[in-house]
Amino acid sequence: MEARDSGSNIRPLPVDDIDSGAPQDRQVENKRRWLPLIVIVVGAISFGVVARGLGPTQNANVATASTTAAPISETPEPTTTTTTEPPPPVPRPLRELLPFAADELRLVSMNASSAQIGLWALEDTTADFDARVSQPLSATYNTDGSSVAVHTQVRDGSFAIDSDTDRAIYILGGVTSGAWHPTDPDLFAWTVPQTPGVPSQTLVRIADLSGFSGTSLEPLFEIQLDRETQQFQQLEAWGDWGFATTTYGMTYLFDADGLLLWEARSQFFDATPDGTLLLARSEEGSTMPYLLDADGIEKDLTGLDLGGVDFRITADGEWVLAVTPQADGHTSILARTVHARSTRLTSINETARIVDVVWDDRFIVLQESASNDLVFKDWDTGAEFRLPVDDVIVDVHL
Repeated sequence: MEARDSGSNIRPLPVDDIDSGAPQDRQVENKRRWLPLIVIVVGAISFGVVARGLGPTQNANVATASTTAAPISETPEPTTTTTTEPPPPVPRPLRELLPFAADELRLVSMNASSAQIGLWALEDTTADFDARVSQPLSATYNTDGSSVAVHTQVRDGSFAIDSDTDRAIYILGGVTSGAWHPTDPDLFAWTVPQTPGVPSQTLVRIADLSGFSGTSLEPLFEIQLDRETQQFQQLEAWGDWGFATTTYGMTYLFDADGLLLWEARSQFFDATPDGTLLLARSEEGSTMPYLLDADGIEKDLTGLDLGGVDFRITADGEWVLAVTPQADGHTSILARTVHARSTRLTSINETARIVDVVWDDRFIVLQESASNDLVFKDWDTGAEFRLPVDDVIVDVHL
């Protein structure tokens, strides 16, 4: 039988092996007989292992090389770059864009189908266009900006006059041109052919908008210009001094009674309130600007024949501005005094055209062709202020 000690994990041996001493003695004797042989074998194996470890370094390197796996070349994961777009500019009100402005900006935009009349308040970030006139040809503000006259193709030539009263006034049918008086904001003049379709003299009709309550403007009086022309004359400027008209490259100067004082092949650009005309003639590929006073006396402007394509004269008649797009993409603005050779030269970085001269003639307003920005450029100091706009602007008043 086997006896188990319930408190021990040791396996009990058979009772027979404990009671008999002979088998145990034989096991001891056998162990003594094989012990020398075991020692010899273990020593031989140990000697071989030691000798192998003391072999040449080259063999060791070969063995190592043969058992070392070649490194695996892994293709790096493609790197991704994240481009962070700059945030859009925060819209700014007119008060910040034009810090010198004391009142709202009035402006007219125009495309092939319509003209839009707008107002940009000092606290607003964009202009509000609230009136539209179809089929426009041109648009101009009066001297104080209270009214704008839009010449349209409707009924073979008409005018729509929009004012602060929110009441439009119309001059309908057969109107060839029109212009505001340079100092009186209520006086407007327009031209009609005396005999449509045949060579004839041109009639100038003048009306006073103050207190006018109708919708179709009637003239106070009309003046017949004493020059028969093949084509209709365009009224470019007028005042107490008389009238300046153009037709097909010719410019005419009439006195206040309509009598012809002067005519020449010249291009009209601008006029002062006292009747000084800024004109230009083409000579040997150059545009030569010059002045013509209200009596028909010419005055050359030496030094401004620098490839200028557009010109303006300040209201006081003291400075002439020449605007010239350059081959490298910028636009230069050259200013020169009329009575001396004093000059100012500045520029903007893109191709641009003249829109107007504003704020007591301190700023020349241009519109860039690429960005459409309206640029208010101080032609004396070079300071520059920009208004972001989307449309083509044809006239402004500030």
